Amino acid sequence: RDKPIRMWGSAEPEATVQVRLAELNGITKADQHGTWSLELEALPANAEGTTLSVTSNSETIEYQDVIIGDVWILGGQSNMEDELENVYHGDMEVASANHPNIRLMTIPQVASPQPLSNFARINEYNSWTGRYEQKGGWFCCTPETVHRFSAIGYIFGRRLHLVSGIPIGLIDTAWGGTTVEAWTSRDMLKTVDGAHPLLAEWDAKIEDYDTEASLQERIDHWKKDTERRKKEGKSPNPKPTEPDQDPASDRNNPGASFNGMIVPYADFNLRGAIFNQGYNNALGDARPKLYARVFKAMIQDWRRAFQNEAMPFGIISLTAGGNPQIYQNFEISMIDAGPFIREGQYKAWQELENVGFASAYDQQVPWYHPHKKVELGERIARWALHTQYGQTQLGWQPGICKELENRGNHLILIFDRAVRVHDGRPFEGFAIAGEDQHFYPAKAEFVVVGQDEHGRDRNDEQKLKIWSPMVLKPKAVRYAWARNPIGNAVNSQHHERIIPIPSFRTDDWDWPEAPFDAAGLDAKNAHNHQLHQMRQQAEAWVKKRIIEEAKEILKATEGSSK
Repeated sequence: RDKPIRMWGSAEPEATVQVRLAELNGITKADQHGTWSLELEALPANAEGTTLSVTSNSETIEYQDVIIGDVWILGGQSNMEDELENVYHGDMEVASANHPNIRLMTIPQVASPQPLSNFARINEYNSWTGRYEQKGGWFCCTPETVHRFSAIGYIFGRRLHLVSGIPIGLIDTAWGGTTVEAWTSRDMLKTVDGAHPLLAEWDAKIEDYDTEASLQERIDHWKKDTERRKKEGKSPNPKPTEPDQDPASDRNNPGASFNGMIVPYADFNLRGAIFNQGYNNALGDARPKLYARVFKAMIQDWRRAFQNEAMPFGIISLTAGGNPQIYQNFEISMIDAGPFIREGQYKAWQELENVGFASAYDQQVPWYHPHKKVELGERIARWALHTQYGQTQLGWQPGICKELENRGNHLILIFDRAVRVHDGRPFEGFAIAGEDQHFYPAKAEFVVVGQDEHGRDRNDEQKLKIWSPMVLKPKAVRYAWARNPIGNAVNSQHHERIIPIPSFRTDDWDWPEAPFDAAGLDAKNAHNHQLHQMRQQAEAWVKKRIIEEAKEILKATEGSSK
């Protein structure tokens, strides 16, 4: 709405093409390859369906019930894909999803080494669910069409529509198991410091790939497996007939998902994008510093692709996953690349204009597909409604730690707004360390600045005192610093107590970047050994802390008995 309407397609070479939409009329001529495009004047939002017709050489194609509104794309990996019917409250959302002015489209999952110009309308098989799903076309939002759609995306779009009344189109372009590099063009990646070894690594895989050798390797493996199964009295698996995935069309070949699932409709005049990703960049080969640079570049890349340098882009940070952090595994849980990946997403929000951010770490289920997605869609909708739809009464920005003061035996954190806990308990999730980098669970309380007329403490709710009796000379604080972390700090404003404080750290003790193949096997082994040592150290720290805590309890008990 309110922007020029770009249209494109194919016809006979050099044929005249006429397009009619409502009262608009456009005429152009196809080039020698039959490709054509044109731009119609902007139209305001309109929920009354109209007809779009395209005519060339006496042949006319008509599209009925076309409405004018805002279109958002939904990017990322499987946590953005996660279907509405699978999430908590999803059954209620599906049952009430009668919204004729919300339109849904899911892009077929295709990766390509070269930019594609189109995508198919297909009935695509989903190996996760064992079902076929219609993709590549628009559907009106009904319980029958939305149940397999992105949960985060639907909740986001539903809220925008209910508040604004504007028709909303949602394009799900997510693909499970993808890295951030998959969604960034090769041209952009070539400009990112540190990305060249990754490109070289994939180029070597592509060059070395041999179809016949790949199939033979699978057959050889099948033969060995068949012998084993026969000895165990089991039936053999089917003999392979296809080679392994060609690396060139692998979803994680850098730029390949971008080429297959973003470029084909990059001429579309979008309103914006939301994005939830990070898991596949937080595995054993994690490189958080490179991730931060690529993530920022990816946002700029999408904006250039859609010809809008200020295109709104909403970030939903890496979701929680795995076993929850508890005090018995506190230090061990912190040895994880996940929070460093979240940090890269946070930095993109801080460094780029017109970008939103919503934390996801608190929506916890001990699995890498936590089915608490409704709250995430609502959080990122707050950002869009506030910044794009004039609903400035809706808060969305989380409290940010702006400053650290060292007071000798404790630290003071200063936030940009008042904070509190969402559950009435003491603050949890803060960790404090000295020079040895052993992060102990920390106590956190508001800084007292005086007393009221009744003699009660007056707190500065923008300042927290952080300390531990076991860290006498503290240097650094981390908060919610685990894949599935402890943490209960939120904004203090009444309606914003569902907005978590993002995970953060005040130190520069970075996660070790995984080496690339070019560094050699010795470098990779050394990296794995370093991670193993970090985990062993954390296990030792847990045991040490528990003993120290027991001694503190005994000391306090003895003191009180005297």
